[in-house]
Amino acid sequence: MSHTEQESPTEALKRHFAQRVSNQVRTLLNRWRIVCEHPLTKEVLEDLLLSTKKLESQAEKFKADKQLQQSQVIEDLLKQALTALPEIDEILKTSLNDALIGLGETSVRKSDNTPAERVLPDSNPVFIAASSELTLKLTEQLGHFGIENQVVENTVQFQALVEQYTPCAFIIDIDFGGESQGLELVNQYNENHQVDVPKIFVSQKDSAPLEQRLLAARAGSVHFFVKPAVPQLIRAVEGYYEKHIEDPYKVLILDDSRSQALYCEKALSVAGMTTHVIIDPMEVLNAIESFQPEIIVMDMYMPGCTGTEIASVIRQQPEYIRIPILFLSGEEDKDKQLDAMSQGGDDFLTKPVDPGHLATTVQNRGQRARVLNALIVRDSLTGLYNHTHILDRLSQACRTAAEEKNALCFAMVDIDFFKKVNDNYGHPVGDKVISALSLFLKQRLRKSDSIGRYGGEEFAVILPNTTGEDALHFMNDIREVFSQLEHSAGDTEFKVSFSCGICSFNGNNGDFIIEHADEALYAAKKQGRNNVQLYVEDD
Repeated sequence: MSHTEQESPTEALKRHFAQRVSNQVRTLLNRWRIVCEHPLTKEVLEDLLLSTKKLESQAEKFKADKQLQQSQVIEDLLKQALTALPEIDEILKTSLNDALIGLGETSVRKSDNTPAERVLPDSNPVFIAASSELTLKLTEQLGHFGIENQVVENTVQFQALVEQYTPCAFIIDIDFGGESQGLELVNQYNENHQVDVPKIFVSQKDSAPLEQRLLAARAGSVHFFVKPAVPQLIRAVEGYYEKHIEDPYKVLILDDSRSQALYCEKALSVAGMTTHVIIDPMEVLNAIESFQPEIIVMDMYMPGCTGTEIASVIRQQPEYIRIPILFLSGEEDKDKQLDAMSQGGDDFLTKPVDPGHLATTVQNRGQRARVLNALIVRDSLTGLYNHTHILDRLSQACRTAAEEKNALCFAMVDIDFFKKVNDNYGHPVGDKVISALSLFLKQRLRKSDSIGRYGGEEFAVILPNTTGEDALHFMNDIREVFSQLEHSAGDTEFKVSFSCGICSFNGNNGDFIIEHADEALYAAKKQGRNNVQLYVEDD
């Protein structure tokens, strides 16, 4: 019924070390992304060459042939660039950029349709200036999360690094280099740089006086930890590492006057919103289903019906209750405006309306709708989709995969022996483990994948455009690295693992895909836990 990915201890060890190659690839790509838009100096090229040679060494050692071959090409181009100094022509720079993109392609997941350019990291590194013991643990764990970092060994190196990189955040011991020297280092950075970088201060002393905390706050600290655990620091820095660019608001415009509809469309498009216009009110439900708007702007009076009647029909659909409806009409009678609002409208603007006023009103409604929607569809502990919404996403993903004849997989993930974690360390620590896994899944999975908290310590993952074998391999990689993460309970550190069951969508098994993934998960538990199983139909 179930199928396990068979892997010998030797193969598992080889794949484990191959992860080091992938980490070095990411490091090299991150450095290139930061410097490629600036003049390439001798120091920069030598630094890139050193990283490339390190990658070559690891790729050769662990028999990563594709990475080895591509890194040798990059080495040759870097040497050509060094020879060409002080000026490097655009052809050589373009060749170098293409070679690095090619290196990124050697690490792209086969089933991911994301363009190769996306493998270049889109976040700046975290700077770590702390004790060697904390730094060693922190860099190892950050590597598991795919978070790039730069280790600061002394104050001189700090000055050199900040000239070369723009950090996304500092993790710095307040006494780095001496009593309060870490604080002084940050103050010097603030004086010499316009970029406001979040600072996370740590202290290895037993306590931090209020005066010290105030000085750190004045230096721009966003967190101050006394003898912090590594998971604390990872949770603190993650939000600054990957900046989430908000998608534009999606606005459906319904107006029987084409000129008025186009006027609204232009006003909202100029403000950066995505719009869809319909003239016939009878098309509204189809338009909502296909376009999935966040806000609806509609006229009050249209042939065959009124805006209030359309709003009433929309509000009768439970899944559309949360969409704000903004009426736009020449109606000036306040009583009629209030009546329209009572029928399901959220706001009322009178024509003619200023384009800026319209855009601001729609943005404000959209922002509030997103906040409320997140509260409704997100799990409060993890920020992942909640049980109800992840099931809705799965149904929608199955419909899309069937229509477009694309591959799709659904995975159930369950933390092993989670009850023992709660019993041994307490429920607050158990919650931190759940949060750690949710963060880990968000970091390791694609943006096109959907992740939800199915319940308790169980998670659901939707993997579009992914075959069963690819899903098996990919989730197994995630499982392996997650099992190496350290969690803390006071002075105690421990590790946990998870089991996973996967079911592929075949176009007809949408009603049973959860049940079959759950069967595969049960099989993984029976196999001793800490493994991944793929559901296979009985012959």
